[in-house]
Amino acid sequence: MRFTIILFFIALLPVMMLVHWWDFEEHQQPRLRSQVEQILSKAGITGATVDLRYLDLSITGDAPDVAAVEMVTKSISDIGALRLMSNRLSILARLKASLADDTLTVEGWISDKTAADSLKGLLQKIRPDLRIRADGLKTSSLVRLPEGEKLPLREDSLMLQPIIGALHVPSALQIVRREGRLQVSGMLPSSDLRAAVIEAIESGPHSLPVEAEKLRATAYALPAPFTADDVIVPFLRSFYSTPAPGDFSVHADGNPRLSADATRTLESAWLTFLRPLTKGRRAEMQLTYFPSRYHFPGRRIETALPEDVLQSVRDVFAGQYFTFGPGSSTLDASEKSRLASLVPALLSAGPALKLIVGGHPDPAGDLKLEASLARRRAEEVVSFLIEQGAPASEIQPQAFDSVPVGSKHAPPETRSVEILIQ
Repeated sequence: MRFTIILFFIALLPVMMLVHWWDFEEHQQPRLRSQVEQILSKAGITGATVDLRYLDLSITGDAPDVAAVEMVTKSISDIGALRLMSNRLSILARLKASLADDTLTVEGWISDKTAADSLKGLLQKIRPDLRIRADGLKTSSLVRLPEGEKLPLREDSLMLQPIIGALHVPSALQIVRREGRLQVSGMLPSSDLRAAVIEAIESGPHSLPVEAEKLRATAYALPAPFTADDVIVPFLRSFYSTPAPGDFSVHADGNPRLSADATRTLESAWLTFLRPLTKGRRAEMQLTYFPSRYHFPGRRIETALPEDVLQSVRDVFAGQYFTFGPGSSTLDASEKSRLASLVPALLSAGPALKLIVGGHPDPAGDLKLEASLARRRAEEVVSFLIEQGAPASEIQPQAFDSVPVGSKHAPPETRSVEILIQ
């Protein structure tokens, strides 16, 4: 009887195993799989796959962060019955950035610190004017790159395109004279243009220190008419060729602005240089007109004389204007007498004294005719001084530019000649 019972159970064992297998496949395994899928979903795992072979479990998917991976691992361990044979959860590398004022804030996930530092360096190179903050950029060995990407990230990496596309910046240039310095700022599309701009500003006779730390260069500065090297550099050489240069600014989408001490001749030259730069836009100019460069404030006297002698000659010439009749370039007797009274001071100063004798044209007359007449009047004065013994080689006649009557620096006498120390 006992033997019969044993044979019965031996015969029943395959059936019991089959029933157990059927129950596991139909009820327990789907329940375990469902538990795992709920764990993955709760942890925010995307693209998840669950491979359950009896009690051996393999999972894959993209986790939002390290904490999610740790939560999944612990929760599956708490089930007890399952063996986690393969955990291929990873964090998909991702980046986002926000730009506020002069700070670019970068957040996301990258594989390691080396990759993070390389990314910061790349963004700084693209926009050297920005402060790069990467406190929110996290690293983990769980991070995987999107298909086709590789480290280090480059400007053409697909991951960076949304960020880099937003980093394009309009070209701009601003030069401000402040506290005895020329402060240069802005953004230019190349380092070569930046160097040429600085050199053009420094090339003038002004001797002002040029501070250009805030003038940046990046290939991500958008081209503009003024960024052509043969446009902006000649203008700057002319604009900063005076002893008292002023301010200049230009933006890709705005009119150029300049304020400076100027002569009519300089104004004309600047407008000529600006024409290809403005492309039809109007230049906004605030100019203080002077008769000549020799009238500019801050001009250094070239004549090498002892200071006391130089000052005495200045005192003699101060306020002296020699007038002519309308349309005339001939000195009358009274003006010759006044002019002759200056000769002893010129002779006592010696041959080191260099003079500029300039004729002031009548601003109300024809510009071309008045300029010619002003030149002849200056030559008339020079001829008289030479007749009185002044050295001809040290006296230069020229026509000054007209200045509107009533302007601050207009001569008190129109149709006159003024003598300046060079």
